[in-house]
Amino acid sequence: MNKPLIDVPKEKLQQVRMDMFRKVQREKRTKKRIVSVTFISMLCFCLIFSIRVSPTIASQVAKIPGFQAIVSAVVRDKGIKDVVDNDYYEEINTTQSKNGLSLTLQGVIADNTGLVLYYDADASFDMSEVHLEEVQLFQGDEEIKGGGSFTSHQSYQTSISSSVDYSFSEPFPYTSKDFKVVFRFYEKDKGNIAITIPFSLQNEIAKEKIITADRTVDVGGQKFTITKIRRSPLRTAIDIELDEANTMQILALEDIAVELENGERREGIKYGLSLGGGIRDGKFTLNLQSNYFHDSDSLKILIGAVQAVPKGEDFIEVDFGTKEVLTKPDYLDWDISVTEQSVSFAAKKWDDRRAHSFLNSAVKEDGTTLKYKGSSFSDDYQYLFETENFEKYDGKAKMYINYYANPIGKKIELNIPLQ
Repeated sequence: MNKPLIDVPKEKLQQVRMDMFRKVQREKRTKKRIVSVTFISMLCFCLIFSIRVSPTIASQVAKIPGFQAIVSAVVRDKGIKDVVDNDYYEEINTTQSKNGLSLTLQGVIADNTGLVLYYDADASFDMSEVHLEEVQLFQGDEEIKGGGSFTSHQSYQTSISSSVDYSFSEPFPYTSKDFKVVFRFYEKDKGNIAITIPFSLQNEIAKEKIITADRTVDVGGQKFTITKIRRSPLRTAIDIELDEANTMQILALEDIAVELENGERREGIKYGLSLGGGIRDGKFTLNLQSNYFHDSDSLKILIGAVQAVPKGEDFIEVDFGTKEVLTKPDYLDWDISVTEQSVSFAAKKWDDRRAHSFLNSAVKEDGTTLKYKGSSFSDDYQYLFETENFEKYDGKAKMYINYYANPIGKKIELNIPLQ
């Protein structure tokens, strides 16, 4: 028997859009309520609660214009839900159109570590071949360098509701709160379409909360130190240094999470920048879902496993000219093949993952970087398959292993004082 369709009041929800998220928080503190505001507030509370507990309702609400991007973010990232609950999400709701393409900048989340733009795009023509080629962000007249991460195109798209994520390696100075963003699209019949939207931030920029931890962890004789914990509305950043005396190359601190006092976990950011810096440089940052709005005396950090392999045995060597694997570590039981511009792997599954990035960092014989072009993944009941694509090159290259399932420690729990 088919389940009845959920009746979502689309017109009402579209009319009030994101202010519904914020109204429910304000209405809790207001004793005098008129009937219409009470109705909206109750509707908002039910909406937020339902989105968190019901993927079905979330998927229905996400179809409403202006909701999909932020609803998706709230569902997958508890830190973003905190941002909305605490009125830190800024609604912009500004629309510009050009050549039949209409773009609405729905809202922004900005702090010293990054800036996320949520937007919708629709058109009077078929959007299946519309590609977002570039996004430029300006503070005043000065372009913010580094670029944001975004999805260029999705299969079978009829409209777009997505986000652009800027992550700053150094605290960003908000010397001006006046910005403009330029979205550059391409469509085969329409050609290049550039849409510019100016916007101004109204919120006071939340100050990053920084704790100097200096906590050294010894796992099977291999050491790493959590140097700082930096908390902002967008993310909790854990700065880590590896001990130079380690005999093994640590590849991953797997399933790392922060546990709140109520037992809720804040895990790694799955749809965004989860790793900053280079782990082989000995200093890197893990970005987790934010707990900025939850203050406590200590922070519990959970690490599911530490994956590592012997130093000097953390790479393979290939020849793109002869399409051969020249060397690989004895422990590496993957099937590896080389083509003109790619390296393919078949690895036996060790858990229920359907995709994994095994290797995407490489250097040429002369020591320069071999440019990485992207990956493709597939799997069956027994194996993971991955192909890593690089720039055209017909020489030898050293390719560093990103991940291998070889845990040297599991279920590590750390309590870090915050005061």
